[in-house]
Amino acid sequence: MLVRARFSRPAPGGTALGLLVAVALALGPALPEGAVPAAGAHALEAQAPPSQRRRDAARAIVDGEYRHELAPTATAVRAVGPIEVDGRLDDPTWAAATPITDFIQEIPLEGEPASRRTEVRIAFDDDAVYVGAMLYDDGSVTGRLQRRDGGGGDFDYLGVSLDSFHDHETTFNFFVNPAGSYQDMALGGGGGGGDGGGGGTSWNPVWSRAARVTDEGWSAELRIPFSQLRFSGEERQVWGIRVTRNVYRLQERAVFPFIPVLERGGASRYGHLEGIEGIDPGRSLELLPYVAARGEYLRLPAPAGVGFANPYRDGSDHFGGVGLDLKYRLTPNVTLDATVNPDFGQVELDPSVINLTAFETRYAEVRPFFVEGADIFTFGEGGPAGSSGRPPQLLYSRRIGRSPQGAVPSSAVFSDADAATTILGAAKVTGRTTSGWSLGLLEALTGKETAEFVDAGRARGEAVVEPTSNYLIARARKQTRGGDTRFGLIASAVNRALSGTEVEDRLHAAAYSGGFDAAHEWDNRTYRVSGSFTASYVRGSALALARTQRSSTRYYQRPDASHLELDPGATSLAGYYAMVDVAKQAGAFGANLALALSSPGYEVNDLGFQTLTDRLIVDANFRFSRPNPGRIFRSWTVRASPDASWNYAGDRVHTELGAGANVQLLNYWSAGAGLAYRPAVADDRLTRGGPMARTPTRYGGSVNVGSDSRRSVVGRLAYAWDTDDSGGWGHDVSLSLTANPSDWVRVQTGPRLSRRLGTDQYVSSVPDPLAARTYGRRYVFADLEQTTLSLSARLNVTLTTDLSLQLYAEPFISAGDYRGLKELARPRAYEFLRYGADTGTVSEQPTGQYAVDPDGAGPAAPFAVPNRDFSYRSLLGNAVLRWEWREGSTLYLVWQQRRIDSRTGLGPIGTADWIGTFDLARDVGDMFRTPSDNIFAIKINYWLNP
Repeated sequence: MLVRARFSRPAPGGTALGLLVAVALALGPALPEGAVPAAGAHALEAQAPPSQRRRDAARAIVDGEYRHELAPTATAVRAVGPIEVDGRLDDPTWAAATPITDFIQEIPLEGEPASRRTEVRIAFDDDAVYVGAMLYDDGSVTGRLQRRDGGGGDFDYLGVSLDSFHDHETTFNFFVNPAGSYQDMALGGGGGGGDGGGGGTSWNPVWSRAARVTDEGWSAELRIPFSQLRFSGEERQVWGIRVTRNVYRLQERAVFPFIPVLERGGASRYGHLEGIEGIDPGRSLELLPYVAARGEYLRLPAPAGVGFANPYRDGSDHFGGVGLDLKYRLTPNVTLDATVNPDFGQVELDPSVINLTAFETRYAEVRPFFVEGADIFTFGEGGPAGSSGRPPQLLYSRRIGRSPQGAVPSSAVFSDADAATTILGAAKVTGRTTSGWSLGLLEALTGKETAEFVDAGRARGEAVVEPTSNYLIARARKQTRGGDTRFGLIASAVNRALSGTEVEDRLHAAAYSGGFDAAHEWDNRTYRVSGSFTASYVRGSALALARTQRSSTRYYQRPDASHLELDPGATSLAGYYAMVDVAKQAGAFGANLALALSSPGYEVNDLGFQTLTDRLIVDANFRFSRPNPGRIFRSWTVRASPDASWNYAGDRVHTELGAGANVQLLNYWSAGAGLAYRPAVADDRLTRGGPMARTPTRYGGSVNVGSDSRRSVVGRLAYAWDTDDSGGWGHDVSLSLTANPSDWVRVQTGPRLSRRLGTDQYVSSVPDPLAARTYGRRYVFADLEQTTLSLSARLNVTLTTDLSLQLYAEPFISAGDYRGLKELARPRAYEFLRYGADTGTVSEQPTGQYAVDPDGAGPAAPFAVPNRDFSYRSLLGNAVLRWEWREGSTLYLVWQQRRIDSRTGLGPIGTADWIGTFDLARDVGDMFRTPSDNIFAIKINYWLNP
């Protein structure tokens, strides 16, 4: 994203570079004041003050405390006539406006005056706020044509961020580059005074911009209608403002106002924009109706032994649809967004994944309605993203409109079940009350999905595969003390009409959650303490709740778990999650310590996302950063992250000691490395509901190197490895390349090769009363050698800022070879008895199954397990032509293609001996020879602002 222009903060890495860090320290601190690194050096312009008069970043700091009322101020003037947005800055209004000129570098020379003069003026009329900028430059200006919100940041740009409600929380961000390409984001609600975000890039306001390259540099004009912003109803407005300029060839980013890189930023440190008065939001209603048509040309082969064709689809089927998106401003600062029969056919395909675990794969949300403004529903602060101490995700909007969770009977050979549940309608209210509460309310209704089916005897039937369901989540947050103190409430509800349906014993009839979170920062936001608490409650039939108790999230059926008990008659389940985090978040040294509790009964998967409960978590992170250039490094960071977790019985089930380092050299190349050590601990998930086992001691590491991002071809190479005491190992190599052969073409490719051998791949469990040591069941495992090769490839061709073509393709090959069937020898150990060697016998059967006699001539009954070897080849791709044919109105032409060939070793011996083996030439050839499914779609919408 443009706002994340290069190297805003050093990135994490690993300890293998500790020697380099030591060398850097030995060679001395940052460059002497006023010195310029040899790589990328440039002279400051004559009008810049000398470096010894370096601007104090903290002009608003008095007696060591930041005082927002003393932040720098910009003034907007009322337009004296029409402003034509053409990038020329020749309208009379611009001559009357006072420019913002006080720009300070964030990088590369933090705190020094900007090396290139920048003048930014603000104006307004009754309908919109205007920005006029002259960005002087005596060198080559870097521009790039790309689609709206194309991201990247590898060009010059101007960014204007407005805290129009002046709540230090929600910001509206607008970016334009010299070619006229643009991006917009709405961020806020994530905590930390506007530092939060997530999903803001799908905010698509209707605004105008123009840019022009001149002999003196480049200029830009922006027109942002008041109808696209939120602000108070006061006669005299005071907004927060931040302006960013990126000079790409110099890797220089200059800002107004300046905030030191190692200090906490966000909207609470913006400058003040004064002078705007006598305005109103303008038209309150926006409509975006659409029409769409789709043709599906699919392979629909009849199953073996079925002598009739699919009665529901013929492989060439056509569909049409209409829908409406609505935006209505309920008050100047509260907006209703609604959608009826939404269509998401233009979004990108999910990547291929081979998931052999017991846990669900989490996919990113890409549907615009759910992404826009989603950050208001972010719950809790604390712990780095992805850490075990992170608060739970209470809204995982992919639950809404998901694939039906029921199924037609196994005897069915054809059905007309849809791939996704129909969203009948959804509405979202977001905004801020006059008393200072930020609010978010999302409700969605999905329809009852009924699938007709026919069996091999041509008998027809019908089954409900998804009930009518209502999803609701509400969020309220409030900031006090200038954003230093924050607290909020959240609640969610899912209700399903299950009575009398085939899914009554699979799904919860109702699921509720609610919680409270708070955070407080002090000492100029250097320190933070935060906490959260949520409770959950689900109810349904006894069979549905038994499924919940047995799920991989909790495994209540574990025979040796003294603190858990499966209740087959239960019709409800309740639980809680609690977390507290203390952090030093600013300065060269940072650290945080998070403690979290997740009770066994905590369940939020009906609308949220979770994989584990029954945990007490201790998560610590430490870092030391030097963001300023020195004699060798432009910036560097070292990190350490010890953490551990226990279940509620007191068993330590996770321990990891990790450390890393990341550096950027003066020539803009970067490198990083990391090491991780995981000692042996108890494992209450390995047997998937069986007795406690144990993990072997594991070791791992990673290294990466990245090239100078200013070049036309940029690459990053990464390698990761792991090994354990049982003989298991893994190796992953990935390469990402971005090439820009012209200013309007971008090519991105990323091959990745993964090879690993696991010695504890779960296969099955078999009841046997003679298996007394393992509580009457045999837990069968195997060694698994797996090779996976994938390639992500994108081609973006931008003909104009309003017309673009995106091509995406992902070839994916994975092969898995199961061998050495064995059983867990005893609980609380990592010990196995291999069939045919340590105990019993094993033989492959003509059907492709393995016959196992666990004790040979002994009394134990033999059993069979399937041959789970697999080979999976797929080629996914889509092409999207996007044309914004008038302001706010867009035409999409979409082509999606899928080639999928998935096979397992279950079948007559000798029919597919290659299954489970990896052969690049063979697998690539077979992948392209696989017949394809094709979908063609057209969608056109029309923006109305009546």
